[in-house]
Amino acid sequence: MTEQTVRVTVDGKEFFVSGEKTILQLFNESNLEHPQICHVPEVDPIQTCDTCIVEVNGSLLRACSTKLEDGMHIERQSERAKEAQTEAMDRILENHLLYCTVCDNNNGNCKVHNTVHMMEIEEQKYPYEPKVSACEVDTSHPFYRYDPNQCIACGQCVEICQNLQVNETLSIDWSLDRPRVIWDNGVSINDSSCVSCGQCVTVCPCNALMEKTMLGEAGFMTGLKPDVLNPMIDFVKDVEPGYSSILAVSEVESAMRKTKINKTKTVCTFCGVGCSFEV
Repeated sequence: MTEQTVRVTVDGKEFFVSGEKTILQLFNESNLEHPQICHVPEVDPIQTCDTCIVEVNGSLLRACSTKLEDGMHIERQSERAKEAQTEAMDRILENHLLYCTVCDNNNGNCKVHNTVHMMEIEEQKYPYEPKVSACEVDTSHPFYRYDPNQCIACGQCVEICQNLQVNETLSIDWSLDRPRVIWDNGVSINDSSCVSCGQCVTVCPCNALMEKTMLGEAGFMTGLKPDVLNPMIDFVKDVEPGYSSILAVSEVESAMRKTKINKTKTVCTFCGVGCSFEV
């Protein structure tokens, strides 16, 4: 069967696209930079972040789940689209403290940090609200830890665990005052049915899920002793969300970290598929 070709415009530029694709797939294949906090290519659209919203023929739609149709006029940067994207990102940051300069995950791969930078968000609109329930950091697993205080509840780790790895260990407890990811029925990670595949850590868009080997080793300041580092983190938490010039320091620090990072391509030995990835 011949694939149907549709004609659409994106910010006034014409595109001819074959096959059933979403608006976001077109953006990514065309190297059009666009916010997409909760997007994971390997699973169906999660539709939790709303940062990918665009204006299509006058309506605001999610780019991740909206299929391309002939004659669509798509605007990524219209006033309404940008307002919706910024509001969505502000709501995400309400659940996440920005202390990127002294964060272990400030290595160029943090999707939350990169999106804040891309969208030129200069101030955290809604004050961060600490989780009031089950907010203890879970360090029980030998390979990774979970910090619910930094979790934005995007659901990527849940989707990848349930629908790609098919382990069904992770879920989000929406009954809590501040929802968070739980393992099985709320047990510690090491007491759960987690098989240590690492998929959840890989897709996490921030520093909520992190490999333990990175903690204290990733940055120029993150390896400081806790009695020195913790006050620095508290200070940055207070000033970084409201001052773009302070946040810009983290960009410099991130660039400096890249000089320390060596990447090697290897093969995952978890199962017999033989997926290759970089470490």
